[in-house]
Amino acid sequence: MDKDNKNLNINNSSKTGIVHVLLSRSYAVYFFAVVLGAFLDVIFHFDIFGNYLYQYIGIIMIILGSTFVYWAQSTTSQPKSEVNKERDTNFFLQGPYKYTRNPTNFGVATMSLGLGFLINSLFSVVFIIAAYLISKFIFIKKQDFILEERYGSVFNEYKKKVKNWL
Repeated sequence: MDKDNKNLNINNSSKTGIVHVLLSRSYAVYFFAVVLGAFLDVIFHFDIFGNYLYQYIGIIMIILGSTFVYWAQSTTSQPKSEVNKERDTNFFLQGPYKYTRNPTNFGVATMSLGLGFLINSLFSVVFIIAAYLISKFIFIKKQDFILEERYGSVFNEYKKKVKNWL
């Protein structure tokens, strides 16, 4: 392997690592939104989502969100030998990635919001909406930039075909 190809592989793998770091930070924002919201609800409780209907909706959202995350994760898991292969637009159009560019973020947002309804936490719901905005305008924007830089026109074509639900 020549020096240029080796540097290209190092750069691509480090960018992949950056994408995973961005994703984990985005998920952490949702986690802290729920925890901070639940803490504030202990201090200042509002019984807005106390109806059983909200709790059932919350359970359904948690199940749907976790199913969506599992589907996304199982779609992208592949042997290391295939990770470095050239990717085309069809690579991105698999599983839930046909419908949204960020299915794991969509799933985590859905699960978090469902948990907010389930635990009757107004502050959690408000903070989850804030986490959604932070995720959309900071983490996902950076992730798209990195993927655009890494895959170029292939990712741009994918972006034209599939909108971002988040």
